[in-house]
Amino acid sequence: MTVTSIRFKDDQYQAVKALADFYGESVTTFMRQTILERLEDEADYRDAASNLKESHGETVSREEIMHRLGLE
Repeated sequence: MTVTSIRFKDDQYQAVKALADFYGESVTTFMRQTILERLEDEADYRDAASNLKESHGETVSREEIMHRLGLE
């Protein structure tokens, strides 16, 4: 496990702390979870961009996907 530190201006830290408090989490847990969610979002975006490039711009409608999965 790696430990790191982040420097914030006081008002920035207070905004982070307020959100952490709102969600009932410690500042550390809130920041860690937020960063991990961002990493996941970025990976999802890269995957989607790659898939779109490989499909040469062809897309499939939501209805078609539901039909293919038998969820209609």
